[in-house]
Amino acid sequence: MFFSREKNLKREIIEVGRRIYQTGLAVAKSGNISAKLDERHILITSSGSSLGDLKYKDIVRVELNSNQYKGDIKPSSELPLHSLVYKNFKTTKVLHCHPPLINGYFAVASSLKALTFETRFYLGDVPVVKQETPTVTKPIEVIEALKSSNLVVLKNHGAVAIGDNFLDSLSLIQALEEAVRTTAVARIFQKNLLDNLDKEIE
Repeated sequence: MFFSREKNLKREIIEVGRRIYQTGLAVAKSGNISAKLDERHILITSSGSSLGDLKYKDIVRVELNSNQYKGDIKPSSELPLHSLVYKNFKTTKVLHCHPPLINGYFAVASSLKALTFETRFYLGDVPVVKQETPTVTKPIEVIEALKSSNLVVLKNHGAVAIGDNFLDSLSLIQALEEAVRTTAVARIFQKNLLDNLDKEIE
């Protein structure tokens, strides 16, 4: 039963990784995915793997309390963040990817401008956590932000979404990417009203 569950979870990770890659939310060897296997273990993508071409061997089983693993294939460098999420929340899935529009928008903006009813209702206020390195070195700040939202922007470093279903977490990231795309298009039409455009739907 244990190994059957592990195999099924690995298959889910491979499938969502392919979707993330195919939709351009992660490129090359960026991004990482994890899932809670049981109370003592998680599965996480390996360091240097491509989300669009994952194999079963690219997904590493890690002991949650010690972050120990077996074999020569190393888990993602973001393991400390993933393990801390599972220690603080009952969630069973974590996605971290680098959507280009989200990265571009939040490189120059500190908050999301909600220009549609759907964005305001579905996403609400998305927390933004400043990052200073290519790997999350201050995961506690991300954990605090996740207490108010299942979706957090890592400034200059993509987004993190948590949940009990990969598709729900992916939908949050896709919705944010679309919201940013809408904001970019709106700016083409009204360059001087970016900060006031959302007043039209209040």
